[in-house]
Amino acid sequence: MFQECLVLGDGVRFELTFRSRTNYRLACLKGDRLLVEYKSGGAYAFKSVEKLRYDFERDAEAALRQA
Repeated sequence: MFQECLVLGDGVRFELTFRSRTNYRLACLKGDRLLVEYKSGGAYAFKSVEKLRYDFERDAEAALRQA
């Protein structure tokens, strides 16, 4: 299992949890507001950890620009 929480300024927080390729969650929050979430069983089609993280970071950056 891999778990990481990264806290940035302005109340921005990234939470990442990987238990397996079928059990994961990546979330970008600003304060208590969820901006982006990728999780197993969701609409995202898992291909690899690298692709998952790249796509999540791209979507999180876009959401933070709009927040």
